[in-house]
Amino acid sequence: MNRAALPLAASLFLAAPAALAQGAPRGARLSYTRGPGAEGCPEEPSLRAIVASQLAGADPFVHDGARHIEVVVQRKGTAFQGEIVLHDRNGRELGRQELSNPICGVLVQHIGLSLSIFMRPFLPPRPAPGGAPAPPSGTPPPPAPEDAAPPVSPGAPPDAASPPPAPGEAAPPDSPDAPPEAPASKPPRPVAAPARPAQRPGPPPERPRLQVGAGVLLGAGVAPSVAVGFSGVAGVRWERFSLSLEARGDLPVDGEPYRGWIFGVSGVSGSLVPCGHADWFFGCAVATAGGVWQVRESTGREFARPHAGFGLRAGMEVPLSARLTGQLTGDLLVNTLRPFFRPIHGDGWSTAPVSEAVALRLIAFF
Repeated sequence: MNRAALPLAASLFLAAPAALAQGAPRGARLSYTRGPGAEGCPEEPSLRAIVASQLAGADPFVHDGARHIEVVVQRKGTAFQGEIVLHDRNGRELGRQELSNPICGVLVQHIGLSLSIFMRPFLPPRPAPGGAPAPPSGTPPPPAPEDAAPPVSPGAPPDAASPPPAPGEAAPPDSPDAPPEAPASKPPRPVAAPARPAQRPGPPPERPRLQVGAGVLLGAGVAPSVAVGFSGVAGVRWERFSLSLEARGDLPVDGEPYRGWIFGVSGVSGSLVPCGHADWFFGCAVATAGGVWQVRESTGREFARPHAGFGLRAGMEVPLSARLTGQLTGDLLVNTLRPFFRPIHGDGWSTAPVSEAVALRLIAFF
């Protein structure tokens, strides 16, 4: 059982004696609503099937139940939130619980497991195993077994009903002083072993979602001036954690560190980005490596140097739909491997010790 369902089970079980004392019909009325952003979540028949699968196929929800269970599923940030509220016959709230999961199907599974725990005491009692139901009135009695004694005709003598004993097996005459024979004792009934409680299947594990995105950025500290670039993202996302691979490319930037020498600088890099998420905000660690290219406009010669760095990222994300999110991020990196370019004459140029970048991306989830 998912730990998120335990608070609901505790609160609903505390409310169960009060509900039973009202003498209401067994079962409860169910209201299931999918709010904005949750239109693609499972429908009400799927939720009822999940609850019934935990109760041996019995559907505990009825239309005339005095208790009322209200379930609302809606989108909140990058995750889905489910709210379960229990009301009595007067509309008074008896229990409430909120569950959250980035995958709506898993969230509905958790809601169904929580409801099955509460509804189990309100199911009708099952017939005892091995007990035969009473035959309806008007049903003829079952036929007698083959070894039963034949019926006695009305005109036959009393001894005609029993067959004569075989020779050598005649019973001795009863003595007047002999004590009556005790009836044979019945063999003791075997004691059945206690039944083991059936193990309930736990909820399915949380599955990560694939995230793919792209965006534009402004970077400083790698080229001689602020550069415009593009980035692509691919990775996996859980509710509170994500792991992505990013590719970044900066457009060429012109520079003139000294008179008479004009050049262009561009860069390409890849990054590993693990992030922790909390609602709309997230923080990441960034490790990047790539190369910086310098092209002299006078000769067309190209020079390449390796580049590497690490640092931190802070950002916020705003959900645009059930599968699309916008992100705004800011990076601060320490350049551990700094490219250095030295011309034949004049001063050289290298990347700054610290670089910054601001990016705007669109992320799609699958």
